[in-house]
Amino acid sequence: MNGRNIGDLSMKLVDVDWSLSPAALDIEEGNLDHGGGGNAETVLFTNPLTANSKNPDLEAAEDLNETTVISNGVHGGNGVHADNGPQSDVGIVLTEKYPDYSEKSPEKQQETYQNTSIHVWSPSSEIAINKSTVNLIEKSKTDQGEDSLGSRTYNALKDTEEDPGPLECHSLSYTSRKLLPMKHYHDEARAMKDIQKFLSNPIILFKLEKHTVHDIIQEMITKLASEKPRLNLKLENIISSLVEENSDYKLMEIMQGMKTNEKGENETEPSFVTILCSSNEVTENHVVMCLLHNTINLGPGAEEIHFIALVLSPLKEKKIKCAIEVSRTYSTLLADVKLRQQLKGATNPTEFAHIFELEVHRIYTEQRNGVEKALESRQDLGGNSKWCFGNDLINDLKRRAPHYLSDYTDGLNTCAGIQKIISTIMFLFFSLIIPCIAFGVLFSSLTHGIIDVRKVILSQALAGSLFSIFGGQPLLVIRATIPLTIFTKVIYSISDEKEMDFHTFYAMTGLWTSIFLVISSLTGISSLMKYCSRSTEEIFALFISIAFTVDSIKFLVHEFDYNFCFDSVEDCNVPKALLSLILLVGTVLIGCEIYNFRYSPYLTAAKRTLLADYALPVAVLLMAFAGSWLFRRVEMGTFDDKNPTSFQYTAWGEVSVGMVLGSMGLGSLQSLLIFMDQNIAANIVNNPSNRLKKGPAYHWDLMAVAVINVVLALFGLPLVHGALPHSPLHVRALADIEEKCDHGHVREIIVSVRETRVTSLVCHVLIWICALFLIPKPLNYIPIPVLYGLFVFLAIVALDDIQLWERMLLIFTEQNSYPPTSYIRKVPQKAVHTFTIIQVIQLAVLCAISFSGSPYLKMLFPALLILMIPIRSKLVPKLIKEQYLKALDGHI
Repeated sequence: MNGRNIGDLSMKLVDVDWSLSPAALDIEEGNLDHGGGGNAETVLFTNPLTANSKNPDLEAAEDLNETTVISNGVHGGNGVHADNGPQSDVGIVLTEKYPDYSEKSPEKQQETYQNTSIHVWSPSSEIAINKSTVNLIEKSKTDQGEDSLGSRTYNALKDTEEDPGPLECHSLSYTSRKLLPMKHYHDEARAMKDIQKFLSNPIILFKLEKHTVHDIIQEMITKLASEKPRLNLKLENIISSLVEENSDYKLMEIMQGMKTNEKGENETEPSFVTILCSSNEVTENHVVMCLLHNTINLGPGAEEIHFIALVLSPLKEKKIKCAIEVSRTYSTLLADVKLRQQLKGATNPTEFAHIFELEVHRIYTEQRNGVEKALESRQDLGGNSKWCFGNDLINDLKRRAPHYLSDYTDGLNTCAGIQKIISTIMFLFFSLIIPCIAFGVLFSSLTHGIIDVRKVILSQALAGSLFSIFGGQPLLVIRATIPLTIFTKVIYSISDEKEMDFHTFYAMTGLWTSIFLVISSLTGISSLMKYCSRSTEEIFALFISIAFTVDSIKFLVHEFDYNFCFDSVEDCNVPKALLSLILLVGTVLIGCEIYNFRYSPYLTAAKRTLLADYALPVAVLLMAFAGSWLFRRVEMGTFDDKNPTSFQYTAWGEVSVGMVLGSMGLGSLQSLLIFMDQNIAANIVNNPSNRLKKGPAYHWDLMAVAVINVVLALFGLPLVHGALPHSPLHVRALADIEEKCDHGHVREIIVSVRETRVTSLVCHVLIWICALFLIPKPLNYIPIPVLYGLFVFLAIVALDDIQLWERMLLIFTEQNSYPPTSYIRKVPQKAVHTFTIIQVIQLAVLCAISFSGSPYLKMLFPALLILMIPIRSKLVPKLIKEQYLKALDGHI
């Protein structure tokens, strides 16, 4: 035996009788002894076969025709495994491809040696010896002696060391690693269902005595096929889905546990592995567990594999049921040290399954107790503050006062921030001024011109500018809303029916409303809104979107009924009806296309975002130009301006006891409406997912709205409160948004928000200019269909952040297309749909009351909003587990 040192690699040349079968090739421990000097040793097996001598026992050695690996790892193909040798990180692969020995031609004989290659590798480098191999075996034809063969091999290695020559790559290898969170069985309901399904009919290979990946996988698939014969599994197809093409059993997808060593570095848990397989051979998930009799080595990071879990999943499957999610379920279990120790002590498969079930229950209980302790600690940190009259209002002032100056400077220190502020001002201006015109037309029709477009715009300018300066939360947008128009109509109807002065009755109702709001602010009643969950907020938000859409549809129906005559052509204006449809739909389509341009591949991300921020003004200006200039021959109609001096105090008329009591009753109901709408809008703005840093000011905001409404009521202007969807859209316009991939599902998250008063203040300065100088022209150049098109655009854009709308769509969505959102992973599908249906029923009742023809019935609207709070807190928990409600109804 000869030896040769190649750098840090010490090699020994050993002759092997290749006529023996693989089982007969036993490696002597003495051949694997470490050499001196700490250098790693490797054994080179040389084959004395020549082309002129046919191997009589070639059939017995057929398994050696692929790859023989002697190393610290596990050989991928068939061959010799150094079970008895010491562990080493250096190895040799001898690859031989035997042609048909019945061919006697010299060309075929030469091919024998040209297809022989020897690879020597270490952890840090790989040395391939190919050229010298042909010379090595050519020389061995004439000299068959042991010393001569060892000498020729020695010379071949020596020549290679001097001039290895350049190596050419024949393919590329792609490896991707991703860290996944451990499965939480208490939160993710699907996980426990998968485990219970496995335990109902466990498929377990117990103390399997196999040493290669090929044999282990084959046994696991065979076991699955025998336990479930209806599957009709094809071994070849399953294996093709598991291993890389043209590889020595390299698994494509595996999952292992990660842990931190003493140095603080992450490393894989070497004792278990979960093998993932997605195949068309199965229609549902199947899991096979395997406990090996002896540990095997699957390479770095998997040197002591004792447990193997095989997960078979359909190619098309719902995200929470896919192979990755099921593998997370079992990998989290196998990552538990105590579970693995207990399973090793099992004596049979039945005991194995029983221990597995007990350990699953233990892990589930530990996770549940951990969540409960965390909740208790949060409650302890919150504390219980003692109630005091006006204390909540004072706390709001203390919380917001230190940030007041920064409210004017945030976002102005960078170019990107200035661009955001400018685009937000334009968005807010157009989203407020155009609804003011539409609501002005509506108020004018309800009050026979007493409250018109100019008054609505003046109300918005005055209230908005005051709130932007003195309000607590500057991101909150206040304006007149549809529910307030309903109360205004009721006030006008009662005053007309009882022959009371409208201005006096309207002002008294507004004063009573403000008095009740001031009392609510000072007594801290807004604190009760903590019982108003996300469910109530989203029902109301979706109702606002529906109300915008319904009003727009009513407008179109009226236009077609009045102008599109089928019976006669008299008094018909078909072009006006068609143009109304074109302008309304065009405003919506252009606005949505520009708004969604941020998701397109064109331009850069910054330019796409900048253009999308101006979606609303661009859509309005384009369609206003089309309606007023391109189709100027079609008379579209404009709003009237009957009161050029609207901003003046109106003297009160005669006041009676009945007027005082009636205004008090209407004021109490209207205060309930403003209280609920204001706090719901504030809750959505202060949602934790918006990542605001300066804190809320619920009580101070309510006080500010109450004082502002006193001024508006005395001057006969429409009242205001925090509005949807403008408030959350204002927050989003000022936010930096990133896309986050969550279990394969891309969703947008808010990174930061510029909490500034500048946008609202400048916007309302522009509205002041419109109210004083731009009425009636040029504002009356904007066609009314464009105004209603803006309503629909705002309604559609607001749907992005409403989870209720998303869950409503899931009812009609194929299950394998469900997004892997948190509530989908944590809540069973039945509970998700049950909760959605409960919300839809409440929404339907709210719409039925609001859209009814009776104005007195519409006055029940605020009472219905308040009633939703006890329904959610008392009734719904009896139908759905509280654990699931936290996932469905909690703020993310």
